[in-house]
Amino acid sequence: MTGIDNLSAFVLSAVIIIITPGIDTILVLTRSISNGKKAGIYSAMGVSMGLLVHTCAAALGLSLILAKSALAFMIVKYLGAAYLIYMGYKALSSKTEKTEFKSAPMRYKGMGKMFWTAFLSDVLNPKIAIFFLAFLPQFILTSARHDPFPYLILGVVIFFIALIWCVFLALMGGSVARLFNRNANAENWLNKISGCIFVVLGIKVALTKA
Repeated sequence: MTGIDNLSAFVLSAVIIIITPGIDTILVLTRSISNGKKAGIYSAMGVSMGLLVHTCAAALGLSLILAKSALAFMIVKYLGAAYLIYMGYKALSSKTEKTEFKSAPMRYKGMGKMFWTAFLSDVLNPKIAIFFLAFLPQFILTSARHDPFPYLILGVVIFFIALIWCVFLALMGGSVARLFNRNANAENWLNKISGCIFVVLGIKVALTKA
């Protein structure tokens, strides 16, 4: 067995969280509009690969930490719950100001640099690392919590969701940017939905038993 609990709920949550405009969305769209679709695709691959690094770190780190002691589990659980609820609160209480997607003047970079700068922007982002540590464990069965395999499966699922979404953004570029820019309520509703998901998941984490 995979050791995964409620994969469908995980996929739905991951999709909503990923499509909610954030740093990765802005990065891919800006590069696609400014430097072309190819630059956007390389950036999409970079941010998606960065998520795999966080997946491996979470899989190996959590499986080792949680195997050590019940105290370690409690610390990770409550810190993760607090972080998810905080993210939910921020999303729910955010102003209705929307992100403006537009072409940004930037010096042309080789496609390799496009990939690596996008990759490093994700790998070096501590918020993503904390999110993975808080988000993944609640979709793992208690009996499989010490096994890195289910974490890796969930991480690969997130990777493909992010890759498909970011490549779509890169290919559509200006069309998606205009859609977001015209619909002021779209980003606001996505924030509210993702905020509710974060709060529910945070409460779920807090109530999880060792």
